[in-house]
Amino acid sequence: MKKKVLIKHSYIEKFIFFVCKNLNIPKKEIDNLCKSLIGSSLRGVDSHGVRLFPHYVKCIEGGRINNRPKMKYIKKMPSIGLIDADNGFGHSASYLACAKVIKLAKINGIGLVGIINSTHYGAAGAYSLEIARNNFLGFSFTHSDSFAIPFNGIKKFHGTNPYSFSAPINKSKNLLVDFSSTSIPWNKVLRAKDKNQRLPKNVAFDQYGKSTTNAKIAKSLSPLGGELFGHKGFGLSASIEILCGPLLGIAHGYRLLSMMGPDFSSYRNLGHILIAINIESITTKTKYFRNISNYINDLKLQKPKKNQRILYPGQKEWEEEKFRIKHGIPFDIELQNEFLKIDKNYNLNYFNKLI
Repeated sequence: MKKKVLIKHSYIEKFIFFVCKNLNIPKKEIDNLCKSLIGSSLRGVDSHGVRLFPHYVKCIEGGRINNRPKMKYIKKMPSIGLIDADNGFGHSASYLACAKVIKLAKINGIGLVGIINSTHYGAAGAYSLEIARNNFLGFSFTHSDSFAIPFNGIKKFHGTNPYSFSAPINKSKNLLVDFSSTSIPWNKVLRAKDKNQRLPKNVAFDQYGKSTTNAKIAKSLSPLGGELFGHKGFGLSASIEILCGPLLGIAHGYRLLSMMGPDFSSYRNLGHILIAINIESITTKTKYFRNISNYINDLKLQKPKKNQRILYPGQKEWEEEKFRIKHGIPFDIELQNEFLKIDKNYNLNYFNKLI
């Protein structure tokens, strides 16, 4: 087995489809799952791409994810709605919310949809980007179980609580901001642990709240901004927590079940928030696209550091997407083995032919 192989995204999509059909998941749910996971991997967001599929299989097998949910949309006010995801795939509930916020924003100038009783929805940027691709400004927020210590704290409290914003630049490109409110994602700790690698300084803490670079004893993360300026990341995380927890009438992250188990049978009842802003409710599209083009062009004129480039947010992902569509999505040995295990468990005899 090679240390790393590149696999065409269409083949990965077929594999996910075969597995999900065996798990009695409706085609629409599978399509939304593939759209989010494969789209994220194509953009180079590997931590929230197809690498998560084995985890979701475990969640479906255990009962944490409802494989045949009956999602309900409730209109609360002219520009606000709520979706009860019935603990189905968060990806599917979120793409439904994208369609709803766009429809609300077309009529009212802005649309906000909260999602309750949901599951992990993958990359936050998948949904802000979906909104931007329809020529609206998009925001996407979610919360999670505890990973980050409060500023000046010792024990973990907030989740990684991501922030994502996306805006159309032209017909084919979109500005995309997508980051966790912690210094690094927890997935990087898990990857460093598996590969016996050290963590960067001042991003993770042991059980006593002391900074550590040893991934094997890391128990929590620092908020974005670290030991000196972590109050900023902590404040951002708190804002997202309130939007996705108390505002939606559900528990905040500290009281959620752990994503990593050991309980894979109980519902986690997560919350998400999606927002769309209608550009034409404020200015004309002609003026908007002229001015954002000026912004991008002026940014490109700025002098970079030696051997560096200044990129607009999302440019690196857009370039990576072009490369991976042509050449494939990278699978390291660990991910190959996880997919091979699923392939064997469901007697597919498919993935083993791809590597």
